Amino acid sequence: MNTPSFKTPLDSADNQKLKDKFSKHLSKRLKEVRRNERLTQQELSERAGLHLTYVGQLELGKYHPTVFVIWKIAKALKVSIDELIDC
Repeated sequence: MNTPSFKTPLDSADNQKLKDKFSKHLSKRLKEVRRNERLTQQELSERAGLHLTYVGQLELGKYHPTVFVIWKIAKALKVSIDELIDC
């Protein structure tokens, strides 16, 4: 994932595009790391203290998780936030 340059302010449309791009990237990485750890969505949701449907929606890129949620997931997967995001 390329790091965007923020020399000029982002308008709301550009900001939404970046959020969507990040969510898509995170959803792909989340599923990849979870499967490498041989965990089901149910097991991950229990470890992270998140609802099963929330984890499923994250893997579909439907939600924009907070840093706290990303941290909880990374801890549950026993990886760093950097490894989970892998930009």
